[in-house]
Amino acid sequence: MYYPCLIVLAVLVSALMAAKVAEAAPLEGGVDPKRVREIAAILGEKPFSFGPPISDREAWEKVARHEAFKDAVSYANRRVNEPIKPMTLEVYSLYAKTGQRTKEYDRVRWDRHSRIATYTIAECIENQGRFIRPLEDAIVEICAEPTWILNFHDTGNLDDWHGRRTFIDLGSSIFAGEMAQMLVLVGDKLRPEIRELVKDTCRQRILEPYKKAVESGSGQWWIASDMNWNSVCHNGVVQTALGVLDDREERAFYVASAEKFIRNYLRGFGPDGYCNEGMGYWTYGFTHFTQLSELVLQATGGKVNFFDLPGAKSAAMYPTNLEITRGVFPSYADCALDARPPARLSSFLARHYRVPLTRGDVSDLTAREGLVATLMYSFLRPELAEPMSRDAQAAPLRSFFDHGGVLVSRPAAGSNCRMAVSFKGGHNAESHNHNDLGTFVVALGNELLILDPGGEIYTSRTFSKERYKSNLLNSFGHPVPVIAGKLQRQGKEAAARIIRTDFTDARDIFALDITSAYDVPELQKLTRQFTYDRTGEGSLQVVDEFEFSSPQTYGGALLTYKKIEVLEDGSVVIRGDSAAVKVTIDAGGAAYDLMQEAIEEQTHSGAKPTRLGINLREPLESGKVALLITPLPAD
Repeated sequence: MYYPCLIVLAVLVSALMAAKVAEAAPLEGGVDPKRVREIAAILGEKPFSFGPPISDREAWEKVARHEAFKDAVSYANRRVNEPIKPMTLEVYSLYAKTGQRTKEYDRVRWDRHSRIATYTIAECIENQGRFIRPLEDAIVEICAEPTWILNFHDTGNLDDWHGRRTFIDLGSSIFAGEMAQMLVLVGDKLRPEIRELVKDTCRQRILEPYKKAVESGSGQWWIASDMNWNSVCHNGVVQTALGVLDDREERAFYVASAEKFIRNYLRGFGPDGYCNEGMGYWTYGFTHFTQLSELVLQATGGKVNFFDLPGAKSAAMYPTNLEITRGVFPSYADCALDARPPARLSSFLARHYRVPLTRGDVSDLTAREGLVATLMYSFLRPELAEPMSRDAQAAPLRSFFDHGGVLVSRPAAGSNCRMAVSFKGGHNAESHNHNDLGTFVVALGNELLILDPGGEIYTSRTFSKERYKSNLLNSFGHPVPVIAGKLQRQGKEAAARIIRTDFTDARDIFALDITSAYDVPELQKLTRQFTYDRTGEGSLQVVDEFEFSSPQTYGGALLTYKKIEVLEDGSVVIRGDSAAVKVTIDAGGAAYDLMQEAIEEQTHSGAKPTRLGINLREPLESGKVALLITPLPAD
């Protein structure tokens, strides 16, 4: 029996679906089929991994003799005897319930997922088959997880866990890449049904939703983004495609797509190579950009080279240019105070670009880390095998990121100057933004005395509309002014305008107009000028000038993790472990109060930075506050 109304309804539904498909447009025009065919022609016949397959006994036996791998087999053997921790809904939903990134979830995820690298490396070294069954058991357990994305990236309703959404995130993409690379290494040692389980799961969770997003223009927001998610997730997606897919043209699609969209990540650095996400996220994002680029370079026999894309080399040099003194970096944006580039990564990039990105090199890059990092560092292509010669050249007097609005000024080599500094402009809508226009850092030797205190331990608040309630992320937690009782506002309209740069061998002057950072109608002018003097032991003067249409309050600030001493004359000493500075305050005759207050937020180190407020007692129509910062002899 036919039901005309149902037929009509079906026709209408089909028409609507067709119209919806027709409305969908490929992301940024999609991937060029011609480029896919070109890459397909240079890819190998079989899936690809960094490292040699287990059948290459000479290569793996050489690695097995290295100190880094001396306990790889015994460690794997111990883990075989440890039961796999279950990933339950109760554990997975801890973030949704608490808003905290819990150690319990981290431990369970690590216990399960790390077994893939542990058993794979041990089996490749030993080649006796005894780690294959534990590896297969781990694969079955992990593929039974409803999702591989990190629980704090799932929606409030846990849509990924419950199968209502298939999102690709940092965790799922990188783990899928490890699974795929494992397949290439151990090959036929796995049972056919286990190999197919890995392939099917990777297709469903990574490859199919990625391709759908590129072809429809929606579904995975990070694909065309200009921040670390782009490089991290593309790294995992391409690792997955190269390791799982048998068809060369299928593999080529993902390489060609990454080649197109990774340019957005590189454009995020700007023409000066500045990473506005900060040193911590440079390390995270550029580690994965490096892995992706090296993987594609090797898989295509050197014919597709992401390292040579516009902006890649200047982005690689970001840490070298941001370094204030040896091993010391400003903690701008969301990062820990001690964030610094990994020596192994810096050495790898120095060898590739043949430039001294670090003053010195790790002579032996061989490492046992995550599976992909282990393979990349332990099986170098021949041209990367030779270390860079140690570079005795001193750091330059300054590094100026003119697009990012950041200056780093250093002492001259061989001088008596002990002070190095950094200043930041930019705008208040940067990736992992802090409201921090005019922030600055002062280092003596290798010790930070006045600083930007870094980011907070992430909670559900951190990336919500309440982000700037955090006194580490809003301008209260930075050495910048408070105007008419107001902190800096967020948004790209709050932008520091560079109004003066005067750089000489003796001194650097860097001045900013930060008026737009404050939503204060009476504010007519607010400038901040830094004058760094390299003569003698060095000094820094910070001068704020302000004008209002009617009298308003002004407050300045210094931030430190060190001890503060207030002297009888109203000056301040900030004393560290091996160095100290004196801060002389000149408010043009206006009276001021000093107020010490701990920033009560969760920092990465657990320490609480102290904010020293410098507050004028009376409102003024105009004024100038100058801080002169000079070194003191170490105790």
